[in-house]
Amino acid sequence: TIGHIADQNLTPKARKMCSHYLGHSLAYYASWLDQWRYSPEYHHTARWHAVGVKDGKLIPAELVGDISIFRAPLTPDEHGVARMEQMLTALKDYRNMTDSAVAVNLKCLIHMVGDMHCPGHVFYDGQKQFEFKENGKNMRFHGYFDKAFPRFHKGKTADQFYDGYRRLTKAEIEELCKGDMESWVRAAEPTFRECYTLLSPTIDYKDLPEQNKTRIKEIADRLMVEAGYRLAEVMNRIFK
Repeated sequence: TIGHIADQNLTPKARKMCSHYLGHSLAYYASWLDQWRYSPEYHHTARWHAVGVKDGKLIPAELVGDISIFRAPLTPDEHGVARMEQMLTALKDYRNMTDSAVAVNLKCLIHMVGDMHCPGHVFYDGQKQFEFKENGKNMRFHGYFDKAFPRFHKGKTADQFYDGYRRLTKAEIEELCKGDMESWVRAAEPTFRECYTLLSPTIDYKDLPEQNKTRIKEIADRLMVEAGYRLAEVMNRIFK
């Protein structure tokens, strides 16, 4: 869905260049990094899908993570936002890179921009992700938000979702896309934290107040749309 929204908002040049390097749409490669992350060739990318927040601040790339937050030490090279910034810096010189190197960097960015807009991919000190019950079955916080689209839009296509969502104006898009990867994660932090208050490890999802369920859907929908526009902005900046 995020990739599809981004596809609809590429500049003509960015669309042409993405097609040249990828041979497919952004939506086609949206889950590519998940498919390859545990292969021997790409196992080093397994921890790139998340970012940590400590004491209310994004953990700087030069610091290692706290094992209580990440379950395993986080090195600077495993910091999601830092890795994306490194790829963007490299892609400024895309004309002097091999086509395959450009393609791999683009495929990683397509997936990681979406991950940075998912509450299940941002980890906090003092707030561990939890499991809860959904109709009596165990559900993980992470998996719940990863599957937000089919949960709230069962039977819908990405086209139908995007066509039914209020399109942002040019001015709104420009405002939304100001800044960089880190500023986007920082801006969304209050929303990510709110998600922990809307779900409960002690109450079955079906028994949550309806306003909680409505708010969760609003957040999930908005974050998908924001990620789509920002992914397009990333590609448009690379191929300006």
